[in-house]
Amino acid sequence: MASPAHADAIDWSEGGDALPGLVVHPCENTEAVPVDAARAASLIVLEIDPHNRKSMERLGDLKRRLPDLPVVAALPDASVALVRMLVREGVDDVVSLPFKFEELLETAADVLAQHKHRRQGDQRLAPLFAVVRSIGGCGATSIATHLAAALGERDTSGRGVAIIDLDLQFGAVADYMAAQGRGSVADLLNADERLDGDLVRSVARSSVDNVHVFAAPDAIMPLESVDTDRMLRLIDSIRREYSYVVLELPGAWTNWSLSALTAASSVLMVVELSVSSLRQARRRLDLFSSVGIEGDQVQLVVNRTERRLFKTIDIGDATATLGRPVLGSVSLEDPLVHTAQDQGLMVHHINRKSRFQHDIRVLAETLADRFAAGETA
Repeated sequence: MASPAHADAIDWSEGGDALPGLVVHPCENTEAVPVDAARAASLIVLEIDPHNRKSMERLGDLKRRLPDLPVVAALPDASVALVRMLVREGVDDVVSLPFKFEELLETAADVLAQHKHRRQGDQRLAPLFAVVRSIGGCGATSIATHLAAALGERDTSGRGVAIIDLDLQFGAVADYMAAQGRGSVADLLNADERLDGDLVRSVARSSVDNVHVFAAPDAIMPLESVDTDRMLRLIDSIRREYSYVVLELPGAWTNWSLSALTAASSVLMVVELSVSSLRQARRRLDLFSSVGIEGDQVQLVVNRTERRLFKTIDIGDATATLGRPVLGSVSLEDPLVHTAQDQGLMVHHINRKSRFQHDIRVLAETLADRFAAGETA
């Protein structure tokens, strides 16, 4: 909606014929907006005279009647102060007068994409279980992959379970699960505003356990090249599509990986009953606490526990040393785990009654039950 002089001056030859849904309504900038026509619109571009009380009242009336309708204000020479004032009035963006077709098209596309992203943000996010290692070689990837498979076994929603491998340099989740496909998290990081449910599922690789794997890139990716906001959008987009999401993180900590951790419903710190593992776990917990990740959000999973008569360190020592509750323990069955992983299989494909597999199922049930009870965010 624009004054006849500005509406008639738009050069539609630059591509206007590619916009079949476009309606141009010439009118004075104080004329009432036809609400029925506006209600059917995806977006309205409204010429505004900020020095005319009736023109501003028209904007306010439109926002009261249709608060969810995206509005782009059109005016000449908008100052920063004026743009801020219009944003407070509910305007999503501003274009200049006289109209420039390219600016008009780009602004409208950006505003519509932002509204789509906000609507998606209102959808339910699946619980996110982040698995982190206390020390290299502690079995965190084995825990993460088997946890995802166990959650998939008990999921009855039809939405499925996903695992995201954010170890962008050495990630092996796709190999451990013999996942089929060619997509990776790099495809989603480069998607910008095209990041929607269809794209997310097209990138996921499939595994024999019906777990959807978002694989690490085939080529080593510098950790410092990752944009934090893009990574968080990627994680949220995947959480909207699935019932449960498991997160595998790199051993090196960056701003984006810590930010991803703050979004987790539960952080599972995998430790072994050794001095070196507990010492490194303590350092990581101190780092997490410094960025606000603390309390019951972080819990311990003790891996490779053995039934021995004499022990130098036990599970009680781990709790006392780290000041975190032990969510679960997983029995030592390394030969069986390695045999399965060498074949791209989960342990239950080889031995469903193994102690390792039983402990993983208990861990998955505990997490799923806690989320159902509303104990995780």
